[in-house]
Amino acid sequence: MSKIKKILNSIGFCINIKDEKEPYDYDPEDYKLNNDKAKIEAHKEFLKNLSSEENDRLTLIESKTSQLISQTGIIFSLLSLFVPILIDKIAELSFLIKLTLLILLVLAFLFYMLTIRNALKNFNIKKFGYSSPAPKNVLTLQDENLNQFYAEEVKDLLYSINLNVKLDNRKATNLLHSYNAFKIANTFTGILVVAFSILFLFFKPKAAPTTIENIIKIEHLDSVSNKSHWVLKDTSYCK
Repeated sequence: MSKIKKILNSIGFCINIKDEKEPYDYDPEDYKLNNDKAKIEAHKEFLKNLSSEENDRLTLIESKTSQLISQTGIIFSLLSLFVPILIDKIAELSFLIKLTLLILLVLAFLFYMLTIRNALKNFNIKKFGYSSPAPKNVLTLQDENLNQFYAEEVKDLLYSINLNVKLDNRKATNLLHSYNAFKIANTFTGILVVAFSILFLFFKPKAAPTTIENIIKIEHLDSVSNKSHWVLKDTSYCK
């Protein structure tokens, strides 16, 4: 049962968001203010670099997600073009072969749809509330010293990095699930194309017998032909 659940999880089923853990186990409020301005600025720059790297990672994840959706849409459209040809080709095959090809086609379509479904999760803005240092800090701490302001910015960065990394991990997981479904869909499509190619090369449909109805019988054709020949000869003689 655990193996089945693991397989379903790999393609986007049975996912429980409540079980997600925080990437980093710390409390931003644990950061203590000190009078060493250089140290606070170093902490701030370090966290800003981490935040910038995470933004680059987010851009890459969203780019890969868009590419996967585009590729799936193209393959989905091309596969749809084969449906009329496939139906026409397998019309005279046995029921078992028809059922097998139909199952392969349906599975390929379902996994392509699952690919798009998993990828589109990354564009649901309501589920991805990213965080950044609060602009309100400028107003709230305008009467405080500069060290206090930098320290508050460090706390905001600590909080936002932990949250943003968790959300980016969720998007990366959705992308991985989409990719796994895409691989399975391509496998079914490949099997279907191979089977269709074999049928196209080696299966020859039976020629349908030609039935002629309401036969017209022409009688005395020889006498009519001789008479016409005589008239032509006679006309030529008169000239």
